[in-house]
Amino acid sequence: MRATRSAWLGFLLELLLLFEIQLCDVTEARQNHMNRMQMSGNFPDSREEQLVRQKIATDVQKYMNLSADPCTDFFEYACGQWGRYHKRQLRPDELSTAQQLMETKISEQLQQLLTQPLPPQHHPNGYSGASMTNVRKVRAFYESCVAVEANASERRRFLMKILKDNGGLRNVPNSNWQHNRQWVQTLGELRRNYGLDILLGLEIDLNLQTMKGNTIYFGEPKLTIIPAEHCNALATRGAQVRDEVYELVQQQVTENLRDWFGMDTGEAARFAGDIIRFEFELCKQMGEQDIQKPEEEFPPAIQAQIYGARSRTGQERLRRQKGGMTLTELTSEMGNHLDFKMLVEVILESQYPSQVYLRSPEYVKHVVRTVKANNRITVGGYILYVALNELNQPPEEAPSQRARQCVQVTQRLFPQVLGEMFQRHVQRDNAKHDLDAVFNDVIKALEEQFHVEWMDENDRRAARTRLSQYRVSLPDYQSLDLTDLQFQKSEDYWRRLEIALKYRSHQQFEALRGNDFGQDADGLDAFEVRAALSPRQQMVLVGWGLLQAPYYNYYYPKSLKYALLGHRLASALVQAFDDEGWNNHPQATAQWNEVTMSGYRNASECQRAQYSSYLYNEPGEFRNATRLREIIADGSGLNLAFNAYLAWLEQQDHKLRPLLAKETLSELNFTNTQLFFIYFAQTRCWAKDNQDAILDSMPLMQHTPERWDVNGPLSNSAEFGREFGCALGTPMNSGDKCLVY
Repeated sequence: MRATRSAWLGFLLELLLLFEIQLCDVTEARQNHMNRMQMSGNFPDSREEQLVRQKIATDVQKYMNLSADPCTDFFEYACGQWGRYHKRQLRPDELSTAQQLMETKISEQLQQLLTQPLPPQHHPNGYSGASMTNVRKVRAFYESCVAVEANASERRRFLMKILKDNGGLRNVPNSNWQHNRQWVQTLGELRRNYGLDILLGLEIDLNLQTMKGNTIYFGEPKLTIIPAEHCNALATRGAQVRDEVYELVQQQVTENLRDWFGMDTGEAARFAGDIIRFEFELCKQMGEQDIQKPEEEFPPAIQAQIYGARSRTGQERLRRQKGGMTLTELTSEMGNHLDFKMLVEVILESQYPSQVYLRSPEYVKHVVRTVKANNRITVGGYILYVALNELNQPPEEAPSQRARQCVQVTQRLFPQVLGEMFQRHVQRDNAKHDLDAVFNDVIKALEEQFHVEWMDENDRRAARTRLSQYRVSLPDYQSLDLTDLQFQKSEDYWRRLEIALKYRSHQQFEALRGNDFGQDADGLDAFEVRAALSPRQQMVLVGWGLLQAPYYNYYYPKSLKYALLGHRLASALVQAFDDEGWNNHPQATAQWNEVTMSGYRNASECQRAQYSSYLYNEPGEFRNATRLREIIADGSGLNLAFNAYLAWLEQQDHKLRPLLAKETLSELNFTNTQLFFIYFAQTRCWAKDNQDAILDSMPLMQHTPERWDVNGPLSNSAEFGREFGCALGTPMNSGDKCLVY
């Protein structure tokens, strides 16, 4: 049915263009003009619209490699020339993506907002009194960052001050080395003063047991020395700390110690070796809960317990969760090798009698075992180095590139203020109207897809009810108050950095006194180029960065808008209706029943094995549950976005020829539905400076996660195969389609 609908709509559009039907008469043009006025609140410039459409047509065409076969490798067909036009952004051995270029463009806009004159208070884009004060403080911080010299003595004095304030290092002279100091005290003070999440993660979040008030959760830390892709349970399996990737990290630590404190090379290398070996052990348990275990790894008793109504991954995560306990009880359970009570009381500077919870129980146990197996000097030295490495945030680049780094630091420290500044600058009513319209069509498309065979009727009704409660929202900045943040004119960047970090940390712990049920840990700010699910608020949040050129323009064809916005919205929304989103939802009243759960397991297992075969040529190799969730959302999101676009086409009055004709780009010889898939791919283009060196004789070398992000979802779309005439069995139209929705 969908194939017939897609083909019929495409044929109609081609027919209109083939016979050169006049695109508009006076009445239609006038009515369309008035509709636009009502929609956007301003008068569109037809010349501007023409230029926008010509520009996007040129960009779409120039990035394509039309000599490639779209049925063999659509990424190469749509993005084959992308790297040629972005050589300046390519760095040796690094991936450069369309998403990164968009984020760089947004960063440049933020830089302009931080340096251009502020609008008068009564200007349409002017700030209120409180907002103006916030902006001036943030600009003062940014200006001090741009002015600082990367290797100035102030930086070394700042790092030495941190060292002296936190017990020093034995091998750094004059660092206030305190040989009797407990590393738990150092860990707590660094968390309290600078918000640094080291060794043991500590988060303030809604108490999901009582569903009111906030509580403390312990889990994995946010900060490591070893990059995250090499510091996890999967990466360290079979790896050795002497492997090249870890040796390179150790060399960097050695160089830093010599640079910061003038440490002797031999002593610096020994210290670096100790702390990298320590962290390597910690890495062995990080991300363990994200590994999807095969069924045969569960003992029979566990299998009988867990396969009632949940996926293996969901049940295993539930099995690992522990109920709340007091800090004294937790310390005792961990053999008194880590004083959780002391740690929290140092952080809060007060007692905390309430219960706490473990988000990653196995990692917490592993931390206790690891610190027990190492001497306290190594543990304390590790904590201090990670802190110094994070606090050492100077703009190291040449002065011409320093502003970009300073924008990034300012974004991390003052995301809401910068978000409000960006939103005031870019928000447009017509873009919001587009977003609302696309989201409504995506909701309808997902509701229709709840007819999938694997979902039981009772769960289908519950899903429809929950879906009806979801809304789309852009960031809302209200009551931002930086009154307690004070900078003095005489203070340099390093002092202001310290003040800003302490202020941010204080604000985080203030949340313990609140009840932030509506707030999700994964917030989103206006300058971000993404959409994100907020299940507690029952919203999909969208950053204004996603609604900026070249990704989006009001004058783009709807085919392009649905390919970008429709897909991003649908992918986020699907995560509320997968196993993790449905069964672990804090407001869930009932979990999926066995019929639904069994069907979902089959559908998700199909996608897991498919992706594993693509990457490793082995269906059982890939077991990353978090990545699998992304793959499911991407594939289903594409299907929903395309169906939403087709539904929009069906809703149009086909007598409105100008509207339908604008669904193609006259400079390009593609149908509107083909443009949908091409633009989906081009928002995911990427390149490496040496990618041409990949040998055609080694096809698996071309099977990367980034290439899958284009070819994978498209190869699972029957509509894509039909639109590009791909024969069944070709790489882009395989016989086995794997989709959840």
